[in-house]
Amino acid sequence: GETQAMRLIDAANTGEAKIRIRWVRLAAPGPRDLHIDPAELFQLPPGTTTTVIAADDHGEEERFTYATLRKEDRPGVLELSERLDAERAYTRRTISDTVQTTAALALVTAMLSYLLGSWLVGRPVRALVDKARRMGRRDFGGPVELASRDELAELATEMNATSDALVEAEARVAGETAARIAALEQLRHADRLTTVGKLASGVAHELGTPLNVVAARAEMIAAGEVTPDESRDYAGIIVDSSRKMTRIIRQLLEFARRRGPRKESGDVAAVAGHALELLRPLAERQRISLGLNDTGGPFLTTLDAGQIEQAITNLVVNAVQATPDGGEVQVRVSRECALPPSDNPRGYGEWIAVSVRDRGQGIAPEHLAHVFEPFFTTKDVGSGTGLGLSVAYGIASDHGGWIAVASEPGQGSMFALFLPVEA
Repeated sequence: GETQAMRLIDAANTGEAKIRIRWVRLAAPGPRDLHIDPAELFQLPPGTTTTVIAADDHGEEERFTYATLRKEDRPGVLELSERLDAERAYTRRTISDTVQTTAALALVTAMLSYLLGSWLVGRPVRALVDKARRMGRRDFGGPVELASRDELAELATEMNATSDALVEAEARVAGETAARIAALEQLRHADRLTTVGKLASGVAHELGTPLNVVAARAEMIAAGEVTPDESRDYAGIIVDSSRKMTRIIRQLLEFARRRGPRKESGDVAAVAGHALELLRPLAERQRISLGLNDTGGPFLTTLDAGQIEQAITNLVVNAVQATPDGGEVQVRVSRECALPPSDNPRGYGEWIAVSVRDRGQGIAPEHLAHVFEPFFTTKDVGSGTGLGLSVAYGIASDHGGWIAVASEPGQGSMFALFLPVEA
């Protein structure tokens, strides 16, 4: 009955029950402390429930569940109320615990991944990177040794094999380079001696006059045919002639001497002037004048003066041989803007140009592309070896330059030796 039911409700509400139970009669005009419209409760079929959430006077939210228990004479509802602060605290605590657990698991996973990655991947990769950097510095020693048997160990094995192959290749290249340099030096020395042979007749003619002067004055002094004052004058003439002959012989010996390359800063115009001074006796013997135009200097660059002198000498000797008697060979040193050949790494810019121009018969168009090839010559047998221009071009290339040629049949030729301007 109703009495026993109310006792059961009172017993349920004792103690620290989280859910409070109340019986509410739905008599007119209806209760005022319901949190739902009574008319809505009247529409619910018996035995069904509905739930609403409402705030109390203190702002705390509660959940109210209404179960309709209607009788014809005494309709009513059973109200169950529960505060939501404990549930929401539990929800927040659950979310916080979940977040903390997830963060801890993520941190532990990251640390394990880092440690395992450093040991299994990072350490071998660092060793491989260090090996690659040392190989880039041409240090091929110290092989990489990895204890694992994975792809990184296979890569280390291949890098060690590559290092060994590079060591062998470098030794082979060094030997071949040394042999090539030695062959080039021998070739240039042979060409230099050939040029010395061409100069011998001119030098002999140049030495003949001062030798005759020395001999004549010495004979007169020895025969006592001169006065003391004349003896002093003749002695001075002999000294001057001896110095002239010494200078000519020294120049010839310096040109013929074989030595290794010694590059240093120098003036190209001074080297060209020294070469023309050495060649002047040969040119005068063939009644050919040599002219030098070097205005606008200095023309400084890093060079081996002996090699550049040899290259200029080869160009001038060819010009002298191509010029008819009574002609003129002009040598001009200037600064020119030019684009080097495709095999030269330098780009368009300013260069020092030594131009050698003659007024000979020129070079046929079909021969123009072969003038710098070794042993190629259009001269008569015994007049040349065909090495002069090839050696000169090799010297220019070793100095970072090149030689250009322009020629028209019947109008003469012009060879220009280009050298980089010193920074």
